[in-house]
Amino acid sequence: MMKISINEIQLAFDDLILDRKSREEIASWASKLLFAADDNDLIFEPPTEEKKIWNAIKYLIGVDLLDIDGSYLHSIENFIEFKKTEL
Repeated sequence: MMKISINEIQLAFDDLILDRKSREEIASWASKLLFAADDNDLIFEPPTEEKKIWNAIKYLIGVDLLDIDGSYLHSIENFIEFKKTEL
């Protein structure tokens, strides 16, 4: 079983905002969480935060997406706003 906590999710956003990890690293990590959830192998901690954690995982999967001009679809400001309003 894999475990994911709200604190780990917040740390992932901090890593993006502060450029401590690449967008690709974070998106790959979030994809692994998605696959674990698909296999019913993911535990949310605390369980009361499952909805927030799940929404953040879905968001983080796409942080490395590129726009048509080759720039990233999401900005650092988008990450800050998501963390502030959704977590």
